[in-house]
Amino acid sequence: MSFEESVTSFYVAFAEQQLDQVCQALGDMRVSARRTSDGDQEAAAVRDEMLRNCEAKAQTLQDTALSRLQQACAGSDVDVDAALTAFARCAALNAAQEAAPKFSSCLSGIFATQARASLDRVRGSKQAAKVNEHGYIDRAFYVESLSELLTGATDIMNAVADVTADPLVLKQILEPIHASCAKIALQMVQMYADDARMVAWERRANSQAQRDPRHVLEGDEVEADESLQMIDLFLDELAFIIRVLVSYTAFLATVCEGLGQKDGGFQVKVQELSGVYVVLERFYVFQSVHKATAIAEPQELEQGVYVSSVVEDVSFVLNKALFRASQWCVQSVFMIIC
Repeated sequence: MSFEESVTSFYVAFAEQQLDQVCQALGDMRVSARRTSDGDQEAAAVRDEMLRNCEAKAQTLQDTALSRLQQACAGSDVDVDAALTAFARCAALNAAQEAAPKFSSCLSGIFATQARASLDRVRGSKQAAKVNEHGYIDRAFYVESLSELLTGATDIMNAVADVTADPLVLKQILEPIHASCAKIALQMVQMYADDARMVAWERRANSQAQRDPRHVLEGDEVEADESLQMIDLFLDELAFIIRVLVSYTAFLATVCEGLGQKDGGFQVKVQELSGVYVVLERFYVFQSVHKATAIAEPQELEQGVYVSSVVEDVSFVLNKALFRASQWCVQSVFMIIC
């Protein structure tokens, strides 16, 4: 649609007080005005003047747009899409700052309710989970719920960022959402750590790390197969959790400058988990290599050619550790292995 056609649409919609059409036509005019001029400066000046006139007329509808936002955010069963559309109208009419407090309160309330419901589902899954012969439960629901929580937060933030680029407005709206997300995420992570007995595993790993690496493990110093399998599973889960937390943290910096920087607890937890992961990965590799050495036996590759089973077993362990580290670029793990 040309600039002139957009102007015509604007005046028709304005006369009929059609708010959606007014905002659409105004947006089309702004896009047309930003396009490269064909060289006719006089025509460009005329378009700019027409746009300013339309902008001034559109601002008279700000109260109507704010009133509709108020209506969209009223009640206990708010339609998120309707509220977002109402806020988009306000933003199109240059009333985003006036609309931000109400919209922020509405949106953060909706997300906080959803986040608490997600935490309640995690608690329900924890209560219903069956304990295996080693005293552990299937912890997959923690990983899935945390991923869903963070994805839900980023989806909402992206939707708001598509409507307005004003950094002050964005921060005012997104900060409470991040606060709710971080609070629930930290609770989920703590529940997961308790069920995975992370502190106990970390203590064992640190004890092992303090020993002389030249010391040959004997007897009960070598972890049982079941133990190594549990550590392996724990590392897979922990690596995924760290990856989604790091991805979420990186997203915050892209969607709004300064978002989440005051939330030190969230950043500290990510660093803490990363440190635990590095310690436990070293423990897993160290124990697995010693285990492979203890049970080593010759394997015939071809007629008259033999190789120790250590080669294949150690290669498998190192590949797993490197793959996990590569998922979130843990340089310290690469250094430990190499």
